[in-house]
Amino acid sequence: MASYILCYFLLSVTVLPFVRLEESELKQLSKTCVDIATADPKVKNGYFTLHDATSKPYLAYCDFHSDPGFAWTLVESLSLPNARSSTFRKSFYYNIPSNECTPNWSHYRLSKVRMTSLKNSPSSSHFRATCNFNSQDPKGLQNRRDYLRVSFCAYNFFLQARNVHTCTTVDYINIRGHSCSKCSIPLYSSNSYHLFIHLPQAKAACSRYTVPNMVSTEDGFGHYHRINAQFSCTANSTATTNWWIGGAVF
Repeated sequence: MASYILCYFLLSVTVLPFVRLEESELKQLSKTCVDIATADPKVKNGYFTLHDATSKPYLAYCDFHSDPGFAWTLVESLSLPNARSSTFRKSFYYNIPSNECTPNWSHYRLSKVRMTSLKNSPSSSHFRATCNFNSQDPKGLQNRRDYLRVSFCAYNFFLQARNVHTCTTVDYINIRGHSCSKCSIPLYSSNSYHLFIHLPQAKAACSRYTVPNMVSTEDGFGHYHRINAQFSCTANSTATTNWWIGGAVF
């Protein structure tokens, strides 16, 4: 309760005037970054106030420009040491909020309640993973190297711990410059494994997506038991892995 009061106070004094909202206004509160982009197609990347399923406000980072036609809400961003820690080596099924009041790039994760609110919004259709998103760059990303985008229709277990490799048709995947579109990739998560791609399993199963020069038992976009310095999410200790929920802007 004390944590929530602090979050609400910070939002009130920094980004939100304290006003009493009528029921009609509550219905129009932005629940996702897609909602913000729909209302203002020229909006720039940055921090915005969103509202969860109970209309409680929280601060979130929105990306409107790295993926044309889509808008994205950051739900997790971890530096390599944090991503490899036992605390965050867990699926999104587990509620492990970190720095919700102060979104940052090295140690941040939304609560499961707010991730659920985002996922269940009518404007949310996809999730993605990126590496080293640069909030100082107007585009955020200069290319789609080391990038994953998946629809919830293809993989509706984002907030679950599956404990099994699930062949999933992804919109797009790129690892170390090797990419494919609409190919089947095994996604995995569990109580001790963050959602990730195990590259040897991807080579052997589903569409047999193969990335040359793999490190033995190399992992992509999470877990990181074994890493490859050529993969930008794991290039060094300050490299970050960023997970997002978003959808198309019409």
